[in-house]
Amino acid sequence: MKPPLDGKWTLLWILLALPVAAAIRWTMDCPDPVAECCTPFLVFVLLTAVLLGTVSAIVATIASVVTGLVIFFPGQATQMAHMHGGAWEFWGLALFCLYCAVVIGGVDFTRRAFARYSRLGSTDEAMSGVIFSAEDGQAWVSWPGSPSPVRLSPDGEVSEMMRDFVAQVELGRRFDRMRERDRTP
Repeated sequence: MKPPLDGKWTLLWILLALPVAAAIRWTMDCPDPVAECCTPFLVFVLLTAVLLGTVSAIVATIASVVTGLVIFFPGQATQMAHMHGGAWEFWGLALFCLYCAVVIGGVDFTRRAFARYSRLGSTDEAMSGVIFSAEDGQAWVSWPGSPSPVRLSPDGEVSEMMRDFVAQVELGRRFDRMRERDRTP
């Protein structure tokens, strides 16, 4: 199952939403710059993962870290790049990246689980039709991509209904052909 927005929207989304997250962060009066002050950026990454997918969320995480370093740790960004920054800032950013990884993984897992257990197959999935099977006198049906078959009824009843269905389809086709013949002069 694909995210609602295509990946081509990643750059535009980051250019529009990241400043909003930064502005929200700017208004927060946090004594610890890497604790609860990361919340707007974490929500930004979550929304990116939901709307745009995993790769875009990874880009959003990196953009959030860079934004946090440049805007909220002025002068410390180059120190942290050389590992001379405060240990708390380094571990705070590392934890933020870990949180983002968990959020991105959770969204990806949920998306995959929903696609697997729903009848709504991917638009890329080639439909090969309905699959009928019989086991222990029961008729079962399944669809490509479905996790488990669905029991219909005893196989005798189902085969009778299928014969009736095929006969109705053939009758409809015959009527369509007759109607077409009557229309042509």
